[in-house]
Amino acid sequence: MAHIRESITAWADAAHISNYYQDFEHRTVDTFQSVLEGKTPSNAAAGTISSLYGPLIKRDSQSCPIGEVWVIFCHAARAVGGNSDLTERLVDLLNSIAELPDVTDEHGNAIFPEWKSYGGYWGKLPSFAATFRDYGTYVEDKELMDIGEVWDSQAVPLLNATTFGAMCLDRGKQSANMSFHALVGISEGVEAPYRTPEDFRNGAMFIPSAATWILLAGKRIYELCKSNHYREDHVRRFVENEADYEWHKDMGYSLERWAFWKKRFAEIKMTQGLQDDVKDLAGRAFIKMSEVESHMK
Repeated sequence: MAHIRESITAWADAAHISNYYQDFEHRTVDTFQSVLEGKTPSNAAAGTISSLYGPLIKRDSQSCPIGEVWVIFCHAARAVGGNSDLTERLVDLLNSIAELPDVTDEHGNAIFPEWKSYGGYWGKLPSFAATFRDYGTYVEDKELMDIGEVWDSQAVPLLNATTFGAMCLDRGKQSANMSFHALVGISEGVEAPYRTPEDFRNGAMFIPSAATWILLAGKRIYELCKSNHYREDHVRRFVENEADYEWHKDMGYSLERWAFWKKRFAEIKMTQGLQDDVKDLAGRAFIKMSEVESHMK
């Protein structure tokens, strides 16, 4: 238990170092820390966050720094998401925020951010999905890393954030567009080729994430495939090395793509050159997909 407390404290201390945070953002970090330490229930913490940011939203919904709440979520998930109990507490907190009543103006009308498609405060978790993409599952390109930084060091934070995202997809009150993040994560992990040492290095980064989406939210992902969620015929993949990817058909979810992912996990399990722990995760994902199929057909 001591090392868990230490990891929570280390994350909170690092968050407080920010030179840009104002008092209410430091108080937000303290609230998260209290939830992670099991001292404050998620519904009470959500109420605290609402009391901190509600007046700011009413004063100026367009410039309210609600995005910092989501950034704090992402940083916390990347730091402590390797622990399932702590991740569950973060998911519970996000669910509690999604259940908060609407923030309304003096006429009782719900207040929306500048981009109304994000939804209102708080139920639609406005801009959380975009923030999770940019701060949760984001991986810096090798060419953009600062001198002295190690690209491979991003693997654990990515896996931690994926664990949080998969648990949100599986039992979140709001989807927070996690189905999109799952699609990207699985695609990056199993549709890429694994033939060269550089491929194997990429695999150590992205295959565990792809497997985690399946292991923690496999049933939900199968349902998305059955409903052809996000499916767009003849839409190309927007990556520089598109031709190298193994999947060349329609983007989005489909049962055909599910079957392809399952086949690729089996192939990855047998691929020489990949790390054993990576191959083991691929094998577990293959088994999970078979179990989901047998239970849902």
